Amino acid sequence: MNVNVPLCVGIIGCGAISDMHINAWRNAGTSVIALCDKNISLAKIKAKKYGIPKYYEDINKMVEKEKLDVVSICTPPNVRLSVIKPVIENGVHVVIEKPFAMSIQEAEEMVKLKNKYGIKLTVVHNWLFSHIMKRVMKSLGEIGDLIGLEIIMLHTKDDPMAADSSHWCHSILAGRFGENLPHPLYIARAFMGDMKIKNIFGSKLGHYPWMPIDELRVLLKDREGRFASIYISFNAPRLETILKVFGTKEILDANLSNNILIKRKYREIKVTHVVVDNFKFILDIINSSFSIASAIITKKYQGMHTEFMKAFVNSLRRDINPPVTAEEALEVVRLHADLCSMIHKSYFSKI
Repeated sequence: MNVNVPLCVGIIGCGAISDMHINAWRNAGTSVIALCDKNISLAKIKAKKYGIPKYYEDINKMVEKEKLDVVSICTPPNVRLSVIKPVIENGVHVVIEKPFAMSIQEAEEMVKLKNKYGIKLTVVHNWLFSHIMKRVMKSLGEIGDLIGLEIIMLHTKDDPMAADSSHWCHSILAGRFGENLPHPLYIARAFMGDMKIKNIFGSKLGHYPWMPIDELRVLLKDREGRFASIYISFNAPRLETILKVFGTKEILDANLSNNILIKRKYREIKVTHVVVDNFKFILDIINSSFSIASAIITKKYQGMHTEFMKAFVNSLRRDINPPVTAEEALEVVRLHADLCSMIHKSYFSKI
């Protein structure tokens, strides 16, 4: 592959998430040359907005007529296999907006197609490519032995997907939770590998009749006996994602939304120790603020999707594994499918 020639990219699905993909691909130095959506008027409007020369309503026509290196899949997840099949069969690499697939069988078929045609297939596990997550990963050597983690994902009652009863997320297993859960699951697996579901707890505090629960806690356990806890709420006062990594020597407390990393080491419950500890937290907040501001100003960091696309382009140029392998994506789908089935059976099958 000629490193001096920009990769040519097509986008399938012209909903809101496609804007993020278009900008990310351009930031990664590629050329977005075609769009495709079954709603041709939507594809036309987006093509005009971004100055993209071609737009289609038929996937087969786009992949046959355009010389594409990569296609981004930005469609709802219920049509994954039918969308990517003609793309892969034409020898085009594929990037999928999460989730990778909504069933284990579909994910397995996608991996088989990838292997048969020798292309690279990946999914955007975007939080793993955030500025703050890279800082967390670099700090793992300081925490001693990993003993567990907690992931908190807070949404307000006005969450655009939860509040819209006609949104496609309410038609899938576990509804809005089914759409949201891939994020904490791939984060947990990045730290702890294979895990089993130990328990789930759901409750309803809000008033949307199409959501039988709007609070969820999940308990996972890995092969070493360590626990990972996931808490998702749709009743919070603000949008926030928090990751806490617990080690024998240090706790990493990362606000992924604000790009703040606080490191909590041992301290005694004495006034002087607590005061010094609090000053260290303040310094951590200041250092984190300068770190993300500097990265953005210097354009060393241009967002999670951009960092992911850059990593994928690099995998194509160097012919190495993509940033998230299809095999890892399949394992996340297995865990996600089992979890969503449990949630749906426990809380959604009654409505």
